[in-house]
Amino acid sequence: MGSVIGSFLNVVIYRMPLGLNISKPKSRCPICETPIRTRDNLPIVGWLLLRGKCRTCQAPISMRYPIVEAIVGCFFLLLYFSLVHSGGRFLPYRIPNKFWGAYQSLEGNTWDLIALDLYYNYLFVVILAAAYIHFDLQKIPLRLLMWCFLIGFSAGVFLPELHPVPAMIAVASEPSAGDSILKELHYHGSLHWGFQSASLITLWWGLFYGGIVGFLYSWPLVVQREKPSSLFQSGTSCLLILIGLYLGWQQVVTVGFLAAFCLACFQIAVRNRSVEHQPLPASAFVASILVLQLLLGKYLTLLPGETSGMLYLIIVGCQIIAIPILTGLAQSIYRKRETLSLLQDPISLDETSTLTP
Repeated sequence: MGSVIGSFLNVVIYRMPLGLNISKPKSRCPICETPIRTRDNLPIVGWLLLRGKCRTCQAPISMRYPIVEAIVGCFFLLLYFSLVHSGGRFLPYRIPNKFWGAYQSLEGNTWDLIALDLYYNYLFVVILAAAYIHFDLQKIPLRLLMWCFLIGFSAGVFLPELHPVPAMIAVASEPSAGDSILKELHYHGSLHWGFQSASLITLWWGLFYGGIVGFLYSWPLVVQREKPSSLFQSGTSCLLILIGLYLGWQQVVTVGFLAAFCLACFQIAVRNRSVEHQPLPASAFVASILVLQLLLGKYLTLLPGETSGMLYLIIVGCQIIAIPILTGLAQSIYRKRETLSLLQDPISLDETSTLTP
């Protein structure tokens, strides 16, 4: 199912930034415009059977299509195992279900985790599509972001199980046995529909911190006066706002910090190389860290109950302060690489002909 959605995501990535209809016309070869047959349109398998070429004109088909299909398919499978099959053992703050495994899913004892799985899958495909659109130097369509916001907000308000990490967590000792039993009973397969003020507060704080982290992460785009950089592009901050909406303020701080750290480390690792090919945009690192956060959130997110209150504030504060420093460092290194590439770029034949008397 993930690979099928990945196949449709390829259409979204290509057509939506151009303002084209994503449902019509049917997928076709861009060279000979021959509609692709149904058997050739199977995710991953179709590309392999065609050996990466159009059946009619033998024009090459980009390897991106099976890569996107494989990425989405693998993520859907991994998230199922880490979230639904495990009984929620890798979720931060949440007590795992007493029973787990495929049998419990078939019995309908994990409806809360199934809903959370769909919630996170939708967020991932939107962030992945946005990262690929940035890679193509295109602007993220507003309707893609708005639909993600509306669905995330509407579902989050009326389904409290979609936010296992509340906005307000008291710094206290280990919960009592009675509290643990009540929590376990509440989360064991339950899925409640109804408005709760606590859910609205969680969404609000997620949006607030998502906006802060998004601004700090993409601040080089805001202050730059030169030509737009292909590293930070318009709409990067909106992705972190969506992550804050879906995951809560604690996890968006973690995602922003780790994404900035990985971005800076990557630029440092390639600092002596010239910019020859299209670089990975900053949103690609957001998408990569989001995958780790969704799969292993329990081990990446620090919560107040796990340490003292003062130490927790210091750690979170240091993470927030480090985000603009790391992204600024990455932007500075990338600018130097761009300058180095321009200096080392040989004069083209057209330019030499104009210099010849």
